[in-house]
Amino acid sequence: MTHRPEHHHPPEHHHTHGHGSDHHEHCQCGHEHRSRPHDHHCCHACCCCCHGHCGCHGPGGWGPGGPGGPGTGRPTRQPGTSTGSLNGGPITPGQITGPSSPTQWPGTRPQMWLPYILMRAFPGDTGARPVNGVFWESPDVYILAGVAPSAAPAVPTQLGQVALAGQDNTVYGHVWNLGRGMAREVVVEFYWCNPSLGFNPIGATLIGSAFTVLGARGSGYCHQVVKCPTSWVPTFVNGGHECLLIRAWDVAADPMTTPEWDASQNRHLGQRNIHVVPPGQSLTNPLQLSVGLLFGQPAEVAVTRAQPTTMPWLQLHSMTRGAYPAPAPTTGVVGIGSSGGLLDQAALQVTSDGQTVSLGTTDSPPAPGAAHVYRVTASQGGQVFGGYSVVVLG
Repeated sequence: MTHRPEHHHPPEHHHTHGHGSDHHEHCQCGHEHRSRPHDHHCCHACCCCCHGHCGCHGPGGWGPGGPGGPGTGRPTRQPGTSTGSLNGGPITPGQITGPSSPTQWPGTRPQMWLPYILMRAFPGDTGARPVNGVFWESPDVYILAGVAPSAAPAVPTQLGQVALAGQDNTVYGHVWNLGRGMAREVVVEFYWCNPSLGFNPIGATLIGSAFTVLGARGSGYCHQVVKCPTSWVPTFVNGGHECLLIRAWDVAADPMTTPEWDASQNRHLGQRNIHVVPPGQSLTNPLQLSVGLLFGQPAEVAVTRAQPTTMPWLQLHSMTRGAYPAPAPTTGVVGIGSSGGLLDQAALQVTSDGQTVSLGTTDSPPAPGAAHVYRVTASQGGQVFGGYSVVVLG
């Protein structure tokens, strides 16, 4: 898979920064911003463009384009370009003295001696963005149900657990470094929000944060499971089935980039929007889903049935590679509707930020060993920007 070059620091920054020295960054508009690279809070306060708060393109530093096409205002990823001078031969001084422009680099990101932090969207993901498919079933977001972090092991004993409402739960993130350089200051943030198709900072609640160090790819310690040090106690709203988002970046050498809340376009994010209905039960009560921010354009919300084998996350739930439930027979209908309306549509249009849609089904509970899988997607201009998956187990 070919990686597209990304907009990041020139290679020499990784080696020459000292504590207290100034650090230069360029946001999407090409303006330079300064921050202190070894301050753990620089990506929250000092570095304007690190989290997209430059303001050069309006709120959040977001440009006019987006998945929905020109004019939607939806945040976009702005990759750089490569001169191709990093071709596997000896590195010359000219290749490490910096780019000729804020978005031009001597090679693609994985070729440079820098970290390449990744939260996978799917098994086999190597960081190419945007993801053209399901990105909200990350195999790198884990829950240890009913156990507080103080009593939880460094790595959960089971990977596909579901949180228990009203109890302590421990959240973990599996963070990767696929770059040629070591990641010395990796920040890992853990968030939850109520079921939403489009994750955004308005509805996001920080659970806690942690720090870790990762070696370069091939080092033997280029990935690590990181435990959130703070308990997550879901409420009984929505049965405790909130969404989870984990963000990971290296403070100095691979900072957070925009769009900072869109896991389909940003490799620093891992998202888990999965609702698991226990065996013997069904969606007797419709599930309420917020559509999130629309950035000035309508969106289409649709629901489809899916085969269990199209949901690799179910292998984590079974803890057996290649083990999937059998597809349950269709005995009813699945539909969506506006909040409080009839659940009789396969797709509908939404026009307001935060608008709520309802998901329901009249399918009978699956037999033991079988499952229903339903996927709800939200899209603009044919590009999916959010989704939610529901698994009804037999």
